Amino acid sequence: MRWPWQTPEVETRSTPVVTAQYIDARRGIAVAGDTTSLSATVGTCAGIWSRSFAMLVPDPVDDLTPDILAAVGLDLFFRGESLWHIGLDQSRLTLRRAASWSEYAGGRYSLALSTPGGSKTVRALEDEVVKLTINAAPESPWRGRSPLALMGLSASLLADLEQTVSSALPYTGKGLLPIPSTVPEDQKTTALQGLRHGSLAVVGSKEDFGHHTGGSRSEFKRVELTPDLSGVPLVETTRDLHERVLAAAGVPPSLFTASGNAGASREALRLFTTLTLDPLARAITPELARKIGVTRLGLQDLATADTAGRARSVSSLVQSGVPLATAMSLVGWDNVDLPEGASKPINSGGE
Repeated sequence: MRWPWQTPEVETRSTPVVTAQYIDARRGIAVAGDTTSLSATVGTCAGIWSRSFAMLVPDPVDDLTPDILAAVGLDLFFRGESLWHIGLDQSRLTLRRAASWSEYAGGRYSLALSTPGGSKTVRALEDEVVKLTINAAPESPWRGRSPLALMGLSASLLADLEQTVSSALPYTGKGLLPIPSTVPEDQKTTALQGLRHGSLAVVGSKEDFGHHTGGSRSEFKRVELTPDLSGVPLVETTRDLHERVLAAAGVPPSLFTASGNAGASREALRLFTTLTLDPLARAITPELARKIGVTRLGLQDLATADTAGRARSVSSLVQSGVPLATAMSLVGWDNVDLPEGASKPINSGGE
């Protein structure tokens, strides 16, 4: 007989989002160890992201200073997201960078703000924070993903190669010198004098230990302890991984090659600006416009240094029939005094 007041066991299931997050975390541990494998290439990518973001021109320019933009670029590269707490200093709006945070339902946040005396926890609502994300997954659109999370094993393998070479360096030049008992005393003394400033260890011949008799002099030669890396294509593999990591981070590999010329570097910079920096700036602009009123992140300061390229663009536009004033405006030189008789700019239909 069944007890009438018996309650059935409640089966608890996780939501699909939690399950997807768990699977994604386990995949990250299996693929890349769930750690950021730092190397010179990863540092190069992080540096160019940070410095390029610092060159962006916000409109208006009151709140986003270059140091804040540089920190945003660094956070987006390593985390895929950057969160800032909005505060007021008298009548001026301030942004404080969150070291870590927890996000709850209903747009509630718990922020950890680092100070010289420790970390301070601040609770805030959604309208009190600026949260910038990139590469969000469809199952968790509120969370950003770092470019490092999309590289697979490339960044880790590059760091492992550097670690392999670094681990082999302490053994460089070290070895063993077996001395059989049949070696004359004067020759042994000469050999030991040569080891005074060397990195060799003198050991007895294994044949002497095996037979308890005078060993063969064929063992009287150096035995290297240095790992043999001659058969490993370190240069080719490292170069290939270096280019893969740069490309995965949106940085054209030709921008950082020893054989690149000035023209190739300018084209690579234009490619990085057009296909990486501008889309990232456009992706975070809606959040900035909604929270602090920044409606645009311009690239004009990055293009200012490319005077030769802009001059060629003006020449091509003018030869195609575009008025000089309009061509000057299209390349960002609309504030330059034109020569007498230059035509007035026409409506270009966009920026």
